[in-house]
Amino acid sequence: MENTQHTEHTVTAQAPQSVVWEVLTDIENYPNLFDATKSAVVTERGDGYEIARLEVDVSGQLQAWTTRRDLDPELGVVAYRQLETAPLVEHMSGEWRALPYGPDRTQIVLTHDFAARQEGADGKVAGQFTHAEAHEMLAGAVERNSTAHLAAVRDEAERRAARAKRAA
Repeated sequence: MENTQHTEHTVTAQAPQSVVWEVLTDIENYPNLFDATKSAVVTERGDGYEIARLEVDVSGQLQAWTTRRDLDPELGVVAYRQLETAPLVEHMSGEWRALPYGPDRTQIVLTHDFAARQEGADGKVAGQFTHAEAHEMLAGAVERNSTAHLAAVRDEAERRAARAKRAA
């Protein structure tokens, strides 16, 4: 797609893949895990997928969208794509990957493929921003939130893994 930007961010957790997977697939807990996520409600679940409505702070603008997440526990991949995009977003998709590095280490990868919406008839995106401003806001939010989200997933997975070891 035209003007699509791809990003990839990675962190390693000292936790088994199964624990990281639990954290990644608990989307209804995302508001407790991620500061930018204000709400996450699953509206539909099926065999290997879920559809959820999210409200997220994007560079100081509260944005809402509907996302489809395809869950592949064998590969450790959550593929997502926005079905209904936020006002600043033309399209957004990507993956969470939980890749095992032995029994107690997991590499967590988060990718995004996205583009800012083009200007409307009024010459503005969402009635407020130029395309360049919308792209800058979106790219900045993806960068900040990716780094923060990976750290939050890693920290939560490591907490859960340590708790499980103490209980064993």
